[in-house]
This record gives sequence, structure tokens and C-alpha cells, in this order.
Amino acid sequence: MGICIDIIAAFNNSWFVPVTVFPFRLFGTVALEDLIWGFFFIYSPVIFYEHFLDKGKHRLSDRWVKYLAWPVIALVLIFITVYFSSPELLVIPYSYFWLGVIFFLLPSVTFLSFFPRLLSKYVKTASYFFFLALLFELTGLQLKQWTFPGGNFIGWIDLSGFRFPFEEFLFWFILGAIGILSYFEFFADDRK
Repeated sequence: MGICIDIIAAFNNSWFVPVTVFPFRLFGTVALEDLIWGFFFIYSPVIFYEHFLDKGKHRLSDRWVKYLAWPVIALVLIFITVYFSSPELLVIPYSYFWLGVIFFLLPSVTFLSFFPRLLSKYVKTASYFFFLALLFELTGLQLKQWTFPGGNFIGWIDLSGFRFPFEEFLFWFILGAIGILSYFEFFADDRK
């Protein structure tokens, strides 16, 4: 799914990684570093949450993972079909905003409305990763590791001479860890 999101971002100039250490890009646009970063972006909040905040003896339950896997497989197949048959359909105004709403905001709000007791744990995790994401963003922009070449954003944030889209701030800094933990608790953990 991360590859699909990256390709949509590239089609819409939401972000771009100009330099890659690898000799090729997936589908000609996605830097392999994005996939490595994506893995750690998901893994880090989960392991932090499990180690520091989700105390107790329980085992992970994978009985619900299939309910996540099938829709993701379906979305990837639809994406591949559209990519090769009608790539112009991937040009979506304000794509970064819509991807963030669909994959982070809606799942987080929905999950926490059913399991509000987890909010305090989520906020603690999100607070830690907010500052980590902010430092990572400023460092990446300083080193020109990625750019936001398009203008199809709902707003911009200027901080310490660096400029990035409001969507980056909202969906990666604030809702990133909360969204990841919502998926994790619902599909792989005990929801406690």
C-alpha cells in the first residue's frame, strides 16, 4: 500500500525524494528508501507502545488481520489496474489531504470512538513521535532529502526557515502514531 501512496504522491507532486542511493526506483518514481522509512514509521510507534504503555500479559491475535489484508489486496489490485490502464485517474486534487483523511483521520476517529480508554496511551505515544517527526522533517528538509514541489496543499507551515505542507504536520506529526496504533490495536492486538 505504501508504494501505491508514494506513486499517487509523485503523480500529484505532493512530495518527491530527489536522490536515492539505489540504482532504480519502483515504477520509475518510488525511492526504495521510502519503503524502508515506511517500515520503521509503522514499526517504531508499535514497539514503543507495546514496550512502554501496553503492559500486561497478552498475546497478539491475528484473527482480525485477514480483515485488513483483503481490503488492502483489493485496493492494491485496483491501483495497479488504474496505474496501467488509466494513470490520469491518479491525478487527484489535494491528494495528500484525501489520503491522510482516508488512511489516518477516519480510522483513528472511528476506532477511538469505540475504544476511548486507549486515547491517553495514544496521546503519550503520539507526543513522543511528534517531536521525533519534527526533528526528522527539519533534518530531511535541511539535507534536501525530500521536497514538496506541488501547490495542491491546504496550507503551509513555515518553521525555522523551512516550509512544509500542513498535511505533513497533521497526518505524519500528529495523527501518524495514532493512526498506526488504531490499526494495530484493532487488527492485531487485544483492544485493551
